[in-house]
Amino acid sequence: MDIVKAAIKASQHQLTTLIGEDTDLLILLLYYAEANNRGLYFRSDKSTVPKVYNISEMKQVLGSDMCSQLLFIHAFTGCDTTSRIFSVGKKSAFQKLVNGELTIQTCANAFLVPNQANSVIEGLGSKAMAVLFGGKSTDSLASLRYNLLIKKMSPPSHLLPQNVSLLPSPRLNIIALECITRSWCGLERRVT
Repeated sequence: MDIVKAAIKASQHQLTTLIGEDTDLLILLLYYAEANNRGLYFRSDKSTVPKVYNISEMKQVLGSDMCSQLLFIHAFTGCDTTSRIFSVGKKSAFQKLVNGELTIQTCANAFLVPNQANSVIEGLGSKAMAVLFGGKSTDSLASLRYNLLIKKMSPPSHLLPQNVSLLPSPRLNIIALECITRSWCGLERRVT
């Protein structure tokens, strides 16, 4: 976080390029970048041919709301501080956000609201998870996860438990995602 804030501050006075191989840096730069910079770039060293991203142009194209919502999508689909959700990829989650999936947008925005009730965060997080699993926001998470597991497994699927309540609850994942998202935004973490 400190390296991103230092790059943002430096970009107010001079052309600045942050070099790294971490998607966290790109997402945080997009969130914190200000329009009045002298040029802010991110160079990724992940591939053999480095990619350079113009943060100001990306933020202008995506918009501030989308850049804020990307924090949630990035944390939800796995980052340095959270594990990814089984069978939910960054590309499909990002596409749902870009295509205006209302449940995803609503949940992403709710995670940034100070003093949001745990019940609201858990409810919206479960709905977002259902949508990202390919269901509707009203679908049961347990049955969606069970069906996904069955589909991914080779026979003999009859060995799987028929009681879907044996699958772990997503509650802790959702609370962790909210903590990470709020931390990235500089918001205080709620103690529950």
